[in-house]
Amino acid sequence: MKIIRPKKIDSILHNPGCGMLYLQRGAGKMRFDQVPKDVWFLRENLTDKIAFAIPWQVIEPEEGRFLWNHPDWEGCFQSWIDAGFKVALEVRGMDTWGTFYQQGVPQWVFDAGAKYIDEDLSLYRGAHTLNFLDESAPAHPVRYPVYWDRIYLDKVRNLVNALGERYNNRPEIEWVNLGHMGRWGEMHLSTHSPLKPWLEAGLTRDRYVEAMMEMIQMYRSAFPDTQLCQEICAPVFAETLGQDYIALEDVPEIYEELARQKIIIKQNGIGKSWHGTRSRYIDEPTMDIFDRYYLRTKTACENLALPSALQEALDQCHISYWHSGGELPGLQILRHEENLPLPEKKVFSYTSFFPEEYAKMTVEDEKNLWRMMARRCGYRLEIETIRMEEHAVAIQWRNSGSAPCYEQLTLELALFDGKECRVRRSVPVAIGEETKVELRPEVVSPEQCRMELRLSTPRGSLELGSEGLGKDHWYSYA
Repeated sequence: MKIIRPKKIDSILHNPGCGMLYLQRGAGKMRFDQVPKDVWFLRENLTDKIAFAIPWQVIEPEEGRFLWNHPDWEGCFQSWIDAGFKVALEVRGMDTWGTFYQQGVPQWVFDAGAKYIDEDLSLYRGAHTLNFLDESAPAHPVRYPVYWDRIYLDKVRNLVNALGERYNNRPEIEWVNLGHMGRWGEMHLSTHSPLKPWLEAGLTRDRYVEAMMEMIQMYRSAFPDTQLCQEICAPVFAETLGQDYIALEDVPEIYEELARQKIIIKQNGIGKSWHGTRSRYIDEPTMDIFDRYYLRTKTACENLALPSALQEALDQCHISYWHSGGELPGLQILRHEENLPLPEKKVFSYTSFFPEEYAKMTVEDEKNLWRMMARRCGYRLEIETIRMEEHAVAIQWRNSGSAPCYEQLTLELALFDGKECRVRRSVPVAIGEETKVELRPEVVSPEQCRMELRLSTPRGSLELGSEGLGKDHWYSYA
């Protein structure tokens, strides 16, 4: 018997179902060919994934007329796909400033009779988030849909069906966000609203849950073969901080349904803990939800610009995905090389809450955030040992990443005697268990052969955190 222990490597891995993403949300998105080819993050090949969001009224300005090739949609993200990237997509019912700012529900939905609530813009001035308005622009109200309104839900269903027809079961789509409950699709009805208009519009916990469940089902029906993602938050903020009218923990059936449907549970506004003492950066209810469900479905987050905050997300929240936050135009990671303090770059939210720590960060520190997440976010599979017996090969695997490996894994194994392939096998793999491949006695002993192996998922072959990589993701050992 012979035992091989392949050396571990520290390189960035690009694997399906996990990882760091670049982000483009605001207007004026950048095609891949517009990004300087020698920029540091492309040179270092940090990731092969990027997330895109667009307001509903931009993609469907008239009912049934879809601008698929809009320069802030396929007119941009197709260039990234052509360059080898996977894309995460979101069409938002309510974006930052709503219908009057081309960032919300199309007006034709309301013209058809869907109910809405207009909030005065003065409620939003001075907010700590990075969604600043042009002070010289006309001050229109922020128009929200009433999310449980039947006309709104029916129009959303038509849109989601059109999206599913176009994007379901496409290998270049990493995930699709459920983008129609709450501001930014984050489940919270609004941000600063007095509750009275919402109560008058029929708000109850049960009505909210019923509408959210309907949206989950309509997305899953339209995307039966595509990974989905739901961003979570307290459904209804209170008018008094810390006393939410419907808190994150008040709708457990929603998270149970997301987990049952294998939908990613993603927390967006991470950066300061508003509730609990378990973390300075992440709300305790969020951590509790991740603790409860991370073994059943993937978890993800955005923001978290301090290394210690990101370390908590990796070690305690078991995240499969991460990207930066904010609603800025263009490609946000480009701003890191600007000679400005980090808060002024507006790449992350919540920088005002830890000003001394952010002020100490250098440009290299900022880049190291992305490098750390590129290496550690999600699963990272390694070969611990290859045990070569007379008529069998046994492989012990290890996952050193932040999240479980949720993918369906298959080991492909080939044994060569010189240039001649004597054995080919394909067997399922469970991480944490030994994978053993039995060989017929008449086959030459594996100790006298060269072995090649490859670990695959239905969405492609994997890169391993072990040396030995050759062509087409095959790993070779003598």
